[in-house]
Parts: sequence; C-alpha cells; structure tokens
Amino acid sequence: METGETALAQITVSSRVPSFWQDSPRLWFAQYEAVVANQKLSDESKYNLVVAKLTKDQVEQISDIVLSPPESKKYDTLKARLLAVYEESEVRQLQKLLKELDLGDQKPSQLLRRMRELARNKFTDETLSMLWMGHLPGAIRAVLTVSEVTDLEKLAMMADKVMETTRFGEVQEVTQEKQDSVNKGTSVDAEIAKINHRLSRLESSRTKKAFRREGQRRFSRSSSRSRAEGMSRKNPKWLCYYHYRYKEGAHKCIQPCAWGKQQDKHNEKN
Repeated sequence: METGETALAQITVSSRVPSFWQDSPRLWFAQYEAVVANQKLSDESKYNLVVAKLTKDQVEQISDIVLSPPESKKYDTLKARLLAVYEESEVRQLQKLLKELDLGDQKPSQLLRRMRELARNKFTDETLSMLWMGHLPGAIRAVLTVSEVTDLEKLAMMADKVMETTRFGEVQEVTQEKQDSVNKGTSVDAEIAKINHRLSRLESSRTKKAFRREGQRRFSRSSSRSRAEGMSRKNPKWLCYYHYRYKEGAHKCIQPCAWGKQQDKHNEKN
C-alpha cells in the first residue's frame, strides 16, 4: 500500500515538473526542488525524476553517470554535472552583466532581475544600481537620480511606472505626427488638384485660340474667293479664284476669267 502511494506521489510530482531548462539549469533545479520539497522522496527517486526530464542530447552529456550511477548521492552528483555542462561560467556571466545586457523591450524591473541573476551576490546593491541605471533611458535616469528612494526594488518599480508614462507620451506624439502627415498629405492632394484644374483650363484656352485662328484663316481664304467670284458675270475684269490668288502661277482657271485677255493686252503694249 505504501509503495502504491509512493508511486502515485511520484507520478503527481512528475506532472508538475517541466522538462529540463538547458538555458537556465540553476533556475530549473530551484523550481524542481521546490516541487519535491514536501514529497519526502528518496535520493534515488529524485535522481530518477531528473533523468526522466532530460532529452537524448542532455542524457548523452551525463551518460557515464546514467550507465554507472554512484552508490550514494546520486541526485547531487547528477545536479553538479548538469550545472557544470550547461551553466555558463562566472566569468561569462559577469561579461554578460557588464557588456551584453540591454533594456530592449523589457521593463526596468525585469532587467534588474536578470542582472541580479548574473551577479550572484558578487556586487553590492549600490554597484548593481549603478550598472542597472546605466542601461536605462536618460529621462528615467533623471527621475530616479533626484528621487529620495534608495531601495533598489522600489526604484525598479518607480522606473517601470516612469517608462509606462514615457511610452504613452511617445505613442501620443507618434499618433499626432501621423495625423499631421495625413493632414499634410490631404493639403498636398488639394494643391495638386488645383494645379491640374489650372492646367486643364489653360489647355482648353489654348485649344479654343487655335480653333479661332484656324477659323480666321479659313474665313480669309473664303473671303478672298468670294471677292474674286463676287465680281463675276458683271465685270469684264473679273478674275477667277486661281488667277486672283496665284496670278501667273495658277494651274487652273474658271471661265469667264479675264486673265487671258489682260495678258494679251499686256503683250500688245509691249
């Protein structure tokens, strides 16, 4: 009966433990130990439960332990090996803390927690505060600097609130800029429409003037012809349109045209 209850307890605990976090092994073990703390599991049970949460690649890193487990302290041996394999060295963590961290899209409080994790109590809060504030925007630093709050966690909460307010203001500013851009675009479109309208009117005016000039030329030709033909039948000096217009260069003639008679008289005089 006790064995059955123990097996059931292990199954319940196993369902509450996530798969091994390769990128955060120490944090995973902290959660794991919190889950199994009240279960009173034996050293071997804790060891077996950890192995069950590993992938094939992770098991290969501890193959010697799995194939030949120690007689005692199996769990502690396994934990030490996994931390040694997957946890970054202190030097690497300090390098990240000092050179590679950035606020990005995080809240200031989230950045502070990450820095605490990497620092591992190697820095005082005063030093950590200076490093942390160096990653914050100037507007937030200015607020925190003049604040009388000294507790680092409270400063982080204050920084979160300041950032929320700042980002809200930035959103409003961007929204206004977009609206101004839309209004400006509308104004530009209106000006373009006016210019197009003016061009259309100018083009229409030019077309009308061209039609008028062409009409005047046609009227002039028609008038010349009418004057030449209007004297016909009544005046012996009447000239047809062609001789009236082109003189000796005319290639056609409409009778009765006086051109021939006028040329004969001119020749007789000469």
